[in-house]
Amino acid sequence: MYEVAIIFNEKIQDDEIQLISNILKGFGFTYTVIFQNTSIVMMLYLKNNDLILQTLSDLHIELPKYSKKSFQSKIQIQNRKKLEKYRQFIKIRDFLDSNIKEMELYSKFKYSDKNKYEDSQNIVEIDSHLREIAIYQILATIKNSYDISNEQQYMFVALKQKGLLLDICPVRTFRHSTYGELKQSFELKVNFLDQLVGNIRSQMGEQIAFYFAFLLYLIKNMLILVIFGLITFFLDEHYKYDVTKSPFEPLYAALTVLWAAYFVSKWNQRQLEYQVKWRSQGKNFDHLSSKLELSLLKCLKHKSHFQIQESLRRIVYSDELDPVSGLKVQIKKNIFKIYLDSAIRIIGYVILLVAFLIVSLNMRGYVDSKQSFYIEIIQIPYCKNIYVSYLLAVIHVVFVNYLNSKYKQVSITTSLSEDHKSLQTFERSLIIKRFTFEIFSAFFDFFYIGFVNDDINQLKQEMIQMFMVDELRRIFTETILPSISKLQLIQQQKYIIKRMPKEQLEAISQEFQINETQIVQVLQSQLISCYLPKYESFDDYLEIILNFGYVCFFTSAVRVAGIVVTLFLFIEFFSDYYKIYHLYQKPFAVKSNSIGPWTKAMDIICVISVFTNLMLFAVASDQIVKFFPNLFEETNTQPQITQAQYDEIEDNEIKIMFQTCGLLTAKPLPNKSSQATLVVIFIEHILLIMIYFIKKLINLQQTWVDIYLKRKIYKRSLKE
Repeated sequence: MYEVAIIFNEKIQDDEIQLISNILKGFGFTYTVIFQNTSIVMMLYLKNNDLILQTLSDLHIELPKYSKKSFQSKIQIQNRKKLEKYRQFIKIRDFLDSNIKEMELYSKFKYSDKNKYEDSQNIVEIDSHLREIAIYQILATIKNSYDISNEQQYMFVALKQKGLLLDICPVRTFRHSTYGELKQSFELKVNFLDQLVGNIRSQMGEQIAFYFAFLLYLIKNMLILVIFGLITFFLDEHYKYDVTKSPFEPLYAALTVLWAAYFVSKWNQRQLEYQVKWRSQGKNFDHLSSKLELSLLKCLKHKSHFQIQESLRRIVYSDELDPVSGLKVQIKKNIFKIYLDSAIRIIGYVILLVAFLIVSLNMRGYVDSKQSFYIEIIQIPYCKNIYVSYLLAVIHVVFVNYLNSKYKQVSITTSLSEDHKSLQTFERSLIIKRFTFEIFSAFFDFFYIGFVNDDINQLKQEMIQMFMVDELRRIFTETILPSISKLQLIQQQKYIIKRMPKEQLEAISQEFQINETQIVQVLQSQLISCYLPKYESFDDYLEIILNFGYVCFFTSAVRVAGIVVTLFLFIEFFSDYYKIYHLYQKPFAVKSNSIGPWTKAMDIICVISVFTNLMLFAVASDQIVKFFPNLFEETNTQPQITQAQYDEIEDNEIKIMFQTCGLLTAKPLPNKSSQATLVVIFIEHILLIMIYFIKKLINLQQTWVDIYLKRKIYKRSLKE
């Protein structure tokens, strides 16, 4: 069925639609036009496979060769010694990793040599995401052959700037069986992770595949923390240790910090494997990225911000006379002023966020009357009551999410004003801005409670409460609400296809050899997919990195953090897998070679987690006393109260006070404070050194990727 939909504004003229249709027909597109209430949809399918192959050849796409002779690709070697070396180079291939043999089948596809890439049925196998890339490249490079805009060379860019083109999007039916695909991938006979990620990549492209590869790899490695978390939990329960005094919690925290460093290093290795498998590295990938980064694709990906970019361009650039040529040119204004304006707008939102977080801490009773942030007028009675506390947590999460959505618009606008030369640098700037703001809003409360109030019990309670509320909010907003919206959209679009002329449906039926009943169902499904919301990977990546932060930052406070986060990551995987196939518009098949700056974010979290867990170990609890009892003295501050008197207390907040103040508090002995400080510094240095060596040792491990890359260099030397 149809592969791409072009959505036009209703203002477009009939003669313009006819001209565009004739041009597309000349390129080999089959199309049908569907009139909506406020738009016109042109559904396209490209029959011209030779044009697809020629485009992929121009883009330097790599495909596997099927010719037996091409497996031992011909090489012109005059030197007999080099010829013998080349024979050995080919012979050793049979004893190498299967991935190496598979990768050495690939080479840059050339249309003139397409017979080498054909299978036994004389067909060049092309994944759907490669067809999609080729179709977008064809559409983006169609020249402006009629006068829509004198300034633009490309037809669809001109239509977009004139406001006649609303969107170009891939289409699909909703008959995709997510359950069947998952069941097939989870069979024991195959590596289900690689199988599932490979299926996603063939349909969605590398950018989406990298996200799911990262998520599945994190879940797989989180099982290590689950096992040790359960062991720690049962040991604490057996010896009746509270979190503030448990000697097992610090050991589990240290293990988590080292696990985080191990995971990030192993993921870098795994990411490199995917780069090589998917041919997404080196100069060839850079060439492909630059070819695909046309203005049409840029403005379509951020279509709601295209007009903002055009208006900002007048602010960023000014028309001046070139002193050399005397011609009028656009000169970029003072870059310092541009970044200063961006910083002022961002700082304004940060101040607003901090003000709300301080108010929220007061409302939830986490600010003591002796502290400088105490605001008496907004104190809420019974704020520690379980129902009131959850209500306040919901209000906190909703308002912070609202601020994040407003800040998102500001960060997009400021990033556009910086006039990045490529889509990649623009998105990197956008991710850094949003990630910094959202991780600050997510962890500010926890840092305040843990390191200002020095209360590990309150920290544990707050983390569990906020984590549960935020996860439920995500499931509701990302899955339940889009499902409801989709049902409403189905009702709205139900009779659109049925109103189409019978002759048009018969023509489509003959074209695709499908009966009319199925044509109506599939067309309706594809039409609905055009009006679904666009998918953005940022929010999903942010959720995963925040969960990673929950696990790493405060392990000493919440012993079951790894277990709870792993459970929600499973839910997140199935939720994301379902929504991307059924609830959102099919994403662009974008070439990618990594998960971007998120790896650096995890590296930063690894280092910071050393200090946060040490603070909980040495300051916010008495865990350090169990390891170094000779350096501390303990004082029991428990008030003299009977169980009967305790049961008579009605105020829940006072009960909590009696529970927490009964803890043993420790302080360094008068002549041991410097030694206690040195102990903490020593532990911190040991952990950082161990993180460094873990990364180095993993990087020193030779994988099949290293052998493959060395063989490529060696083969190139034989040709010289």
